[in-house]
Amino acid sequence: MGLAVYFDWQWFWAVFILLGLIHVIRSGEIHFVEAVSKKETPGLYRIMIIIWSLLALYSIVNYLNVFDIGQN
Repeated sequence: MGLAVYFDWQWFWAVFILLGLIHVIRSGEIHFVEAVSKKETPGLYRIMIIIWSLLALYSIVNYLNVFDIGQN
C-alpha cells in the first residue's frame, strides 16, 4: 500500500476494493465496525454491498478516465 501511495497507482485501489468486494460476497459477512452478516441483517448487508460496489465502480471509472472529455 505504501508503494501505491508513493507512486500514485490508482489501479491498485481499484483492484484492492474489487478483491475486497469479491471476498465479502463469497463469505456473506462484512467486518466493518462490527460483523454484519447476510443472515442476521440482510438489509444492512445489501446496503453495504451497494456502497462497496459503487466505490469499486468509481475507482475503475476514475482509473480508466472514462469521463475525462476534452482533457489531454
